[in-house]
Amino acid sequence: MQINWTLLTYLIIIYFAVAGFSKGWWREAITTVFLAVLVFLLQNPDLAKTVIDTINSWIAGLWAYIPTGITNVVNNGLTNFFAITTRSDTPFQLDSGAPSTWFSILIIFMVLSAIIGGLGFKYQPTGLGRLLGIAMGGLNGYILLSIAREYLDGRALPGGEVAAAAEVSLVGGSAFGQPASAVAVQAVDLPNITLMDSVIPWIVIALGLLFLFAILNTRFRLLSSNEGRKVETQRPPFYR
Repeated sequence: MQINWTLLTYLIIIYFAVAGFSKGWWREAITTVFLAVLVFLLQNPDLAKTVIDTINSWIAGLWAYIPTGITNVVNNGLTNFFAITTRSDTPFQLDSGAPSTWFSILIIFMVLSAIIGGLGFKYQPTGLGRLLGIAMGGLNGYILLSIAREYLDGRALPGGEVAAAAEVSLVGGSAFGQPASAVAVQAVDLPNITLMDSVIPWIVIALGLLFLFAILNTRFRLLSSNEGRKVETQRPPFYR
């Protein structure tokens, strides 16, 4: 099966631009910050491996306190839904060089950005806020798909081994009969310039830092009084 990468890019950018129109610039900025963190880890694979090793140590520590019945359910779920083979007597460990690990982190980051952006946020964007949201949403769509390409390629992951081919393993049964054991997916019409070329990743990282400052500076303010200091939320610019 072939996927036209350029067409897919247009569709993703349009989808995120429409979402940005609805959410406005401030909530889209949160997504940009999370994506910039992933770009920073791609730019620093040794640090990325350290992060995964730390998470694995936490998993191993917690695993010892989880009842065997629950660990068996977790192992069966990983095998049936994600085609990840685990042993019942050892804790599940993430592979820092596996694209599936980083795709899972990418999904978690997108969910977290949506939750944080909507947490206690009752404002609606103005016209200018929506226009900024469209631009930032389209940018986020491009960055997200570019990160996905780097994960599939594998060159910027810890280990730096370029994937020979993309393969999606299918497991389980179906009412339509036994599914194929594997499906080969080939991306065509790929652009020559990628997210990790030249200074592009550092531009994305710098945008993430800039947006993080804007998020905190426009949403929170520090008030001083006789009773002490407190942090108060406020309405960001271009929202009503």
